[in-house]
Order: sequence, then structure tokens, then C-alpha cells
Amino acid sequence: MSKTICEGCGKPVIHREGVEWCHDRQVNEATLQSRVIVRAKRLGWTVQHVGKGIATFDSNGDPVFVTTGNAGWPDLTLARAGSRLLFIELKRQDGEVSLEQWKWLGLLNECGAKALVIRPADLREGRVNAILISGSPL
Repeated sequence: MSKTICEGCGKPVIHREGVEWCHDRQVNEATLQSRVIVRAKRLGWTVQHVGKGIATFDSNGDPVFVTTGNAGWPDLTLARAGSRLLFIELKRQDGEVSLEQWKWLGLLNECGAKALVIRPADLREGRVNAILISGSPL
């Protein structure tokens, strides 16, 4: 019996979920972010990203990150005339949403905005484009 080589990762495995699943797992958050932003701007959204920056380094030489946002605040805020505000938390395919992030997403939805988590599979399967076109999560 010969082993199958995955086209996505090059490993001799069989993915029960399919090769697309393997490709999705390889997309990092920065790549996902840039792809979502490009699509959003193309569809008339104004995009604000609240990210982390390196403020200094600790005594071990490790970076100390700071952000102007509160813990858990979504990565992207999107605004477009005639649409509800969209708040997007970006996650790797297998990334976990923190408790603080879930709290913010829930509160923003309760306030009438649309807040959701986007993963690479959402981009590949067309859900991101559908959300950005309609202005509302499916």
C-alpha cells in the first residue's frame, strides 16, 4: 500500500477533512487579515485595525507588546454607509477565541452591530465575500 502525499503540506498522510482543510491550517492570521482587508476595501468598507506593537524589550530580550485597545477587542472594525458596523475577530483555522474576545463579540452583537469570527475556511468558501457584500453575517 502506497502512502498519499498531501498537496498542501507535503506530508505522507491522508486528510479525512480534505486537502483544502490542510491549506486552511497553513494560513496565518496576518495573511488572513490582509486578504479580508483587500476584499473589504474593494467593496467600499473603511477598515480600522487595532493591533499590537512592540513597545520595548524585557530583560531577556523578548518583545513587550502593547495595544491601544482593550483586551479581547476584535481585530478589525469595518464601516460602510448603509450597512451595520462589522467587527471581525480573525483566527487561524485551529486558533482559539479567548473568553475576553467572546465577551466583546457578544456585547457588540447585543448593541446591534455585527461581530463575528473569521477563519481561513470562511474566506475560501466564500462566506467573507457574502458578508462583505450584504453587510451582515450569514
